[in-house]
Amino acid sequence: MNKPKSVLDQFELKFDNGYIYMGESRSIIVAADALGLLRRDLIRDMGFERMKGFLFRYGWNLGRQDAKELLNHANCTMEEYIQYGPKLHTMKGHVKARCTFLEVKSENGKCQVTMEGYWSHSYEAEEHVRHFGTSSIPVCFTLSGYASGFVSEIAGEKTIFKEMTCEGMGKEACHWIGKTVDQWGKEAEQELRYLDESPIVEELAATYEKLLEERNNLKFVTAIHKKLTEEVIKGNNLDSVVCQMFQSMNIPVLIENLHLHPMAYAGITSNELEQYKNELIDYLEKNPFCKPQAIVTSTHLLHLRYHYRLMTPIFLQNKIVGYCSFVYHDLNQFNASISSMILERLASVSSVCLLNEKTKLESYERIKGFFLEEIINARQQSNHHDLIMKASLIGVDLSKPFYVCVLDCRFQENDLSKELEIQKEILSFLTAYGNDQKQNMLIGQRAKHLILLITEDQVEKEGIQTWLAKLVGLQSSQFSSVTFYGGISSKVNNVSHAGDAYKEALISVRVASKHQQIISFESLGVVGALINENNEQEVKKMAKACLGNLNLDDPKNVELIRTLYIFLINGGNLEQTAADLALSISGLRYRVSKIESILQQELRNPMIHYQLLLSIQALMIIGEIDIGLK
Repeated sequence: MNKPKSVLDQFELKFDNGYIYMGESRSIIVAADALGLLRRDLIRDMGFERMKGFLFRYGWNLGRQDAKELLNHANCTMEEYIQYGPKLHTMKGHVKARCTFLEVKSENGKCQVTMEGYWSHSYEAEEHVRHFGTSSIPVCFTLSGYASGFVSEIAGEKTIFKEMTCEGMGKEACHWIGKTVDQWGKEAEQELRYLDESPIVEELAATYEKLLEERNNLKFVTAIHKKLTEEVIKGNNLDSVVCQMFQSMNIPVLIENLHLHPMAYAGITSNELEQYKNELIDYLEKNPFCKPQAIVTSTHLLHLRYHYRLMTPIFLQNKIVGYCSFVYHDLNQFNASISSMILERLASVSSVCLLNEKTKLESYERIKGFFLEEIINARQQSNHHDLIMKASLIGVDLSKPFYVCVLDCRFQENDLSKELEIQKEILSFLTAYGNDQKQNMLIGQRAKHLILLITEDQVEKEGIQTWLAKLVGLQSSQFSSVTFYGGISSKVNNVSHAGDAYKEALISVRVASKHQQIISFESLGVVGALINENNEQEVKKMAKACLGNLNLDDPKNVELIRTLYIFLINGGNLEQTAADLALSISGLRYRVSKIESILQQELRNPMIHYQLLLSIQALMIIGEIDIGLK
C-alpha cells in the first residue's frame, strides 16, 4: 500500500525538460556565495541601511509566495500551517530552522501569533562574515523577512520577526522572536518602514528636486549676501545695509543692541518699533529663565503676542553685541528653508559694519585721549587759543567752563590680565554712554585712573556731582567686580589750567571712601587748597604733630585712626559711627575714650575736632596714610 504524501512532499524539487520546480513554482538553484557577492554589491551601491530594507522585502515576498502555495495544497489548522514555515525554510537551504515556542490566539477578532526559535547555519550570516567580518548587529535580513512574510500571509495579520542574537555577531545560533505588529508596538517601526520604503528611483527623483530647490535657495541667498557685502565695501553704514535687506526680502528688518535699543530698522514705523519692543519685554517677563542673550544664542523663531520674530545674535570678537530680527505678522511669510540663512548672513554683515564703526570710534577716542593728555600737560603760559582750536576739530568747545573728573577703579581680584581687559571694557562703556547721552567728553587713562573732561553746559541740568554719581552707579552695576571712586575738580574757565584741575580731581579722589564715593575739590575746603607741591612736607609735618601720640608708624594705631576719622566725618554721632564700623555703642565708646587718652584731647571740642579731621584728610591726600576706607 502506498504511503500518502505529506504536504511538504508537494514542495520537493522536480525536473521537467530543463526546468526545475518546487511545488508549482519554477525555481533556480543559486550558489550561496553568489548571493553573498550580491549582498556585498548592494551594500556598496545602495548603502547598508537601504540594503537592509531591500533584503527584508525580498525575503518577505519569498515567504508570502510559499505561504500562498501551501494554503493551496493543504487543509490544516493555523498552527499546523505556521509550523510548516520553518520546515520549508530549511528545505530551501537557507537555514536550519527550529521553532521552540508557538502560540496562536484571537483577541477582539484579530489573530495574535507569538513564536520563538533558532536558526542554525544561516547562509546570510556566513556570507556577511566572509565579506565584512563579524557584525555588531544581527544581519539575517532575508531570513527575518521570509519568516515575517510567511506568517503574515497565513495569519492574515502583519507579523514581524526580529533577531535577538545572530551568528553574524559571533553567536552559536540566531535566536529569533516573531509577534504581530500590535504586540511589538514601536519596536517594529523599523521593519514596517522597510516594507513601505519608496523605490530608489523615486527617492533619487525626490532628492534631485530637493537639491534643485536647495541650489535655487542658495543662489538667492548668495545674491542677497552679495548686495549686503557691496554696501559694506562702499563704506555705507548699518542703515543702508538694513534698507537693502528690506528691498530684497520685503520683510520688516530690525537690528537692536544688547539692551534692545534699535540701531537700524526698515519697514517699521516708530509706533510699531515701540510695540515690538514691549511685546518682547513682556515675553521675557513671562519667561524668567530666558534673557535676550539666552534666547537667541542661535537663530530662533519667537511667537510673541501680535507678531512673530525670527531673531539671531550678532557676534563681535566672540561676544554677543546685538540682535538681527525679521518681523512677521503672517507666519506664511516665514520661509523655513532660507529665512534663517539670510538672517544669519545679515548678522555677519552687521558684525563687519559694527567692527568698522568700533575701529573708527576707538581710533577717534584714542585721538581724544592723546589730546586730553596734551591739555593736562600743557604749561600755563602755552597758547590756549591753539588748544581751543584743536578741541573744536573733535567737537569739544573748551572756550566754555569745564570740569576734570578722576575715576579710581579698585579691582577685587589681583589679576593684571583681567584688569587690563576690564579697563578696556570700562573705556568702551564710557564712550558708549557719552554717545548715547550725546555728551562729547574727553576720556583718558593713567594707571588705574580714568580722566574725564566735560564742559559745564553738558551737565548743567543735573550738576557735575549728580552727573558723576549717576555715571559711577551705572558702572558699578555693569562691572560688579570693580569699585569706583570719583574726584571732581573745581570749575575751570581757562583751558591752560586743565593740569591744575587734574591735580584737584586727583586730590579729591584720594579722600573718597565707601562712605562717600564722590568727592569734589570744593567740598575739601581749605585742606584741598593748602596742599600743593611746594608745601606738602610742611603740611605733613603739621598733620603728624596734630595726631601726636597716634603715631602712623605703629600698625596698632591704624584702626584707631580709622575709627577717629569715621567719628569725625559723622560729626561725633555715636550711633552712625558704630553702624559704619560695625561696632557696638559700648565698644565705640571704649575706642573713643582710648583715643582721647592717647591724644590727651577732648574730641567734642570743635577746634580739636576740625584740626584732627583736616590733619587726617591732608595725610590721606598726600598718600601718607591709608586707613582702609576703600
